[in-house]
Amino acid sequence: MNNKAAKGTWAAAFTVASVWFGTHVGGGFASGNQVVSYFAQYGMWAAVLPLVAMGILALVMYTVMKFAKLNGFTNYKDTFSALYPKPWMEVFFEIFYIVILLAAVAAAVAGAGEVLANFFGVDYSVTANKLIFNLIIVAVLIILSIFGVKLVIAASTVLSIAILISTAVVVIAGFAADFDAISANLLTQNSITAAPYVDNVGEAIWRGVLVYAAFQCVSIPAMIAAGEGLTLKGVKRANILGWLMNGLALAASTAMLSRWYPLLSALQAGKVEGFTTAASGIPNQTVLTLVGIKWLMAIFSILLFSAFVSTSVTLVFTMIQRFQGACFPKTIKSEKARGVIVGVIVIAICFAISLLGLGNIIKYAYGYDGYYAILVIFLPVLIWGLPKIKKLSAEKKAEIE
Repeated sequence: MNNKAAKGTWAAAFTVASVWFGTHVGGGFASGNQVVSYFAQYGMWAAVLPLVAMGILALVMYTVMKFAKLNGFTNYKDTFSALYPKPWMEVFFEIFYIVILLAAVAAAVAGAGEVLANFFGVDYSVTANKLIFNLIIVAVLIILSIFGVKLVIAASTVLSIAILISTAVVVIAGFAADFDAISANLLTQNSITAAPYVDNVGEAIWRGVLVYAAFQCVSIPAMIAAGEGLTLKGVKRANILGWLMNGLALAASTAMLSRWYPLLSALQAGKVEGFTTAASGIPNQTVLTLVGIKWLMAIFSILLFSAFVSTSVTLVFTMIQRFQGACFPKTIKSEKARGVIVGVIVIAICFAISLLGLGNIIKYAYGYDGYYAILVIFLPVLIWGLPKIKKLSAEKKAEIE
């Protein structure tokens, strides 16, 4: 009885909510790119959108996790096979999941390449430079995928905590800096004017709430697995905590970057040397450059680079584990050889996508997969998930009585 109670406590729920938080607050978030693309460019008022977006995601996540719990499922494949009207329709979620994983690896390669280029003062927007730095990251990725997967996975938790702390410090530094003086000096020096916010409330709500929440459904598989030991009360609490943790962190970052967006966008539009990707590249790194805290800039750059590389290695390993069994099992008997083939294919695809640049990947690849997720995850959860949960709950209640 006590053990069951423990699995429904806030402490147990916090552990599971942290899985969602860790999945969400990765390199894409820490770079500031996702925040600018989906929230900050619309103005300071957009800082409320993350709370709404994460609230919607929490409701969808809670519904799926509750459905899995009532059925005794512990993985997303069984869960969605039962949630959709026909088991074969689970492939719709698989497509979403594969696309978002490929996009995430490509974004991580592009992000790591840009962090490295910025650190050495090289213009990443030049195609030749982008190609060189992304190839360097791919080389590192291949080496780590062969020799250092276990090390990377073991270090990922510590790295996640470190990047979270450093990102929080960046947000504080962004608020504490004398923005007005920095902005006035740079605008005058370069004969440019502050850029306006994107004045489109409808687009902000569509992209910042629905689309962002939809592509963040990538966290669902991990949450189903992590929530296996929770009671239904624990599942509810995990999603409440996840909503607050993710929503508040995203809102704080949005508020800070909204403050800097007019300057960052103006520097980029004016093609000021050293700031050609100020808003669409690694905004948090740019803010640190402008604030002038060199030691923090160095630490943040190293951690962000490591986070991007760690994400790449972990997700490539996940894809290898997922597909090596289906890669010519009758023709190629060696599991290792099949793994290498899958790894090469995945890395080649992701490298090609990475040349689009971090900003375009996050805006278009994540965005279009978000549109797709609204159709194949959000709507099915509402149309079929809720009625099935109601029926299952009634049956469970009848059994108890």
